[in-house]
Amino acid sequence: MKRGRDRVRHGVYLAKRCVLAVLFLAAVIVQGFGAKETPAVQPGFLPKPPKIDGELGNPEWKAAAVISDFVQYEPQEGASPTEKTTVYLGYDSQNLYLAFDCQDSSPEAIRCTLCQRDRVQGDDVVYVYLDTFNDQRRAFVFEANPRGVQVDGVYVEANPRRNRGRTESFDRIDRNWNSYFLSAAKQTAGGYVVEMSIPFKSLRFPNQNVQSWGIILRRQIPRKNEDLYWPGRSRNINGLLIQAGRLNLNRSLVRGKNLELMPTVVGSKALGEKFQPEIGANIKYGITSDLTADLALNPDFSQIEADVPQNEVNQRYPLYYPEKRPFFLEGKDIFDTPFELLYSRKVVSPVWAAKLTGKLGNTSFGVMSALDDMPPGIEIPNAPQLDENAAYRSLNNVLRLRQDLYSESYLGFFASDKEMGLAGSSIFSDYNRLAGIDGQFKLSQTNRLAFQLVGSRSRVDEIKTVLAPAWHFGFNHQDRHLNYSLDWFSVHPEFEAGLGFLRRKDIHSLNARAGYAFLPENDYIISVTPSISYRRVYDYSWVLTDEDVDISLMVSGWRQTFIFLNYSDTFEKYNGVGLKPRQFRFSVFSAPLAWLSGRISGSTGSSIYYDDVPYLGFSHSVEGELNFRPIQNLVASLRLEDLNFYEYRGGPKVYRVTILSQRINFQFNRELFVRAIADYDSYYRKIYLSGLVGYEFNPGTCFYLGMEDHRERLGGNRYQLTGRYYFVKFSYWWRV
Repeated sequence: MKRGRDRVRHGVYLAKRCVLAVLFLAAVIVQGFGAKETPAVQPGFLPKPPKIDGELGNPEWKAAAVISDFVQYEPQEGASPTEKTTVYLGYDSQNLYLAFDCQDSSPEAIRCTLCQRDRVQGDDVVYVYLDTFNDQRRAFVFEANPRGVQVDGVYVEANPRRNRGRTESFDRIDRNWNSYFLSAAKQTAGGYVVEMSIPFKSLRFPNQNVQSWGIILRRQIPRKNEDLYWPGRSRNINGLLIQAGRLNLNRSLVRGKNLELMPTVVGSKALGEKFQPEIGANIKYGITSDLTADLALNPDFSQIEADVPQNEVNQRYPLYYPEKRPFFLEGKDIFDTPFELLYSRKVVSPVWAAKLTGKLGNTSFGVMSALDDMPPGIEIPNAPQLDENAAYRSLNNVLRLRQDLYSESYLGFFASDKEMGLAGSSIFSDYNRLAGIDGQFKLSQTNRLAFQLVGSRSRVDEIKTVLAPAWHFGFNHQDRHLNYSLDWFSVHPEFEAGLGFLRRKDIHSLNARAGYAFLPENDYIISVTPSISYRRVYDYSWVLTDEDVDISLMVSGWRQTFIFLNYSDTFEKYNGVGLKPRQFRFSVFSAPLAWLSGRISGSTGSSIYYDDVPYLGFSHSVEGELNFRPIQNLVASLRLEDLNFYEYRGGPKVYRVTILSQRINFQFNRELFVRAIADYDSYYRKIYLSGLVGYEFNPGTCFYLGMEDHRERLGGNRYQLTGRYYFVKFSYWWRV
């Protein structure tokens, strides 16, 4: 046995040497594979800003540049669009102006909803991607539907965590980021028109007079599954921003040195208690166009939007919730690495927080510091749990540096320090400190390579860890038909990321996946992608703990219909017991009508009951969601999740979890809305009710008045009131 382990260790040693050799070669490769000419556009300089009203009659648009040669990406890559799209581009010293003239042969079939900002789903939409540093890594994205409802976000190319479906949408745009821009739209007899005005103060870009940005224009026609791009997009290239056009701005722009103040007043009142107001402020200062400072004093990190309920029963790993708080979203992508070393929801209740982010030349950086008075504990082996009756504080500091090498390639450094102790005594009694390097290299149009090496030291109540390492190596290939990846993760048992999110420690994990896309590209079936994946996990002593084979099939087609089928055959060791669950899963999503979309998914098969003495039981689950839009300004969604677990197939039931969620939103206009939420959890016998009236002039200027009602079944069939809360929030976004 010892000889076998020595061989494995020797193999790992050789693998590490090979990785270093490959990284060295990758760093000196000069890209030139399949290079093609980049289309460029010079927007017209407009002496007078056009009125943003959704009408193209304004004479100022006559001086704008015109783009109309869009091509299909779906359903038929490279084909001519079935509907004509013309985009007008202009600018002055303060704003970039765009007007989309979207022709449609069936204007009555255009899908559009009057809804809250950033809540557009399934509508006809136009996009503009702006890669302002032209580094093919990140782009600001601005969207609008035919009612002018705004959506904005950040697209990150080749994100080192490819499993970020937890926090980002399917198209890899993080729409939690918010900025300020103007939009207006009107439907016409032959389609619709969308106009946008994007202030340069809302963007980050190089501090120089002449600008050359990457730009992508996009239009979606969901009822036809039509996805149109300028310039054309190809599946033979692994990446989107590398296929962008060039936006040349040869006149001086208003940039940087803009001050943004956002004072907030938040108040809440529990039933039978006094009203408790709090005052805070968020301050943002653009030192230059590429360097931004953020400061939050007694910040309002309240959540107007409640987290979607998730099943917490019989879960081996902690649940993940996305970050929505504005302070942490500025420059969020800069801190991303293959391991999630900064999961900002670990900073629970800051007294103050400060951050400096930017990009100088080819170097991106971020520095963040926050004092938290409700910190979670530092988790290391044999350390005691936090005293629930004691008050703790933590000082949290993060440093991130990332140096661009060439197209979509970088080397980075990450360090964090969490100092923690009882409030009123030394805040430096416990600590978690870590530092490491990471990198990503694009070897060709279709191949990427990534790595990370990081180490941590921790102390809790005089219990100290060793210098505990964690490392990752990954390779990814993607072309028109074939995609495959290989990833290796190792995490020492004593490794701790006090400000990060890790599902597991004490592992050596190998993950491999391969898929092949068949592309009929017709009106009914766009793609059929079978795939197979293999995962093998050892603990740090090289004892096998997990092995998993997954066979999947993904079909996309008619009217945004996606069908996913999966079979998994797994070995998993938990608390020293080896078990072999097998599961079949399916999922179907479709938006057949403008007013109706839905999803249904389910699973059945043997599953593990995680306990001190785990065993293999049997489970089946079903989850469904329906979204109704009976009129353009009313959106109602209903979600049901039902999970049943049995001791064995046909045996007695161990537990049942039913989660029912309902959300109704009525929009009076683009700013004013009312919303009602009702959530029910059968396992915990709880009902959550919420009502909200909101006015959102822009992402920072808003007013909310709401009520929450918590009920619990304490006995019998009656649900008793356990809490009722009233809250009010007002904030004003002042841009100097």
